[in-house]
Amino acid sequence: METLKRYIWSILLAVAIIGGLVISFLFLGELNPIIAAIGGLLFSVPIRVFWLAYTSPILAIKGAEPVIFNLGDDIKGIWRYKAYRIIIQNEGRSAAKNCKGYIIVRERKERICWTVPKERPNATINAKDNERLDFCAFYKSDPSGVPIVVENRVQPPRIIASTEEGWPGLEETDPYKCRLLDGIKECKCLITADNADPIEVDVAINEREGEIEIK
Repeated sequence: METLKRYIWSILLAVAIIGGLVISFLFLGELNPIIAAIGGLLFSVPIRVFWLAYTSPILAIKGAEPVIFNLGDDIKGIWRYKAYRIIIQNEGRSAAKNCKGYIIVRERKERICWTVPKERPNATINAKDNERLDFCAFYKSDPSGVPIVVENRVQPPRIIASTEEGWPGLEETDPYKCRLLDGIKECKCLITADNADPIEVDVAINEREGEIEIK
């Protein structure tokens, strides 16, 4: 079905041109050579449309993987989080350019970042390659197992979302972006690109287990 949708315009154009040639043959026999020449020129249009669709990038979400990281430093304190990275695959035959990632909660949409610092905030995903998008992270524990007081706060944020520049620092754990997913059970992940169709999926959040599920 997705393949048919991708090539639908080239198919419709080709059918229209062939239909016109058939009608000219049946009803306008004396003009057949002229119309055939025009039809031959016009037939390059659906071929070009087909080729553009055939070689275009096609983005797809291929699940998510967890990774453990520490937020903070020895001076301000360290909090351990389990982050989830969403895998974005380019199944097309050319690079997807200026790819952007978003997290959508109700009516609010925020940019999130790619895992490779050089690709922030926009990424290029080569053909038949993939990139990972830092989506959200769940608080696990402090490495020492002892709560660390940071600016008079004993409890760190239970769940945080990345920003377009990376994960927030300890001094940035109060803004709305970090509480974007607090108490939220479902949200959306949106990926856009300059030269590829956008993709969007529903994401289920299990804050108790510290997990997400791509629906």
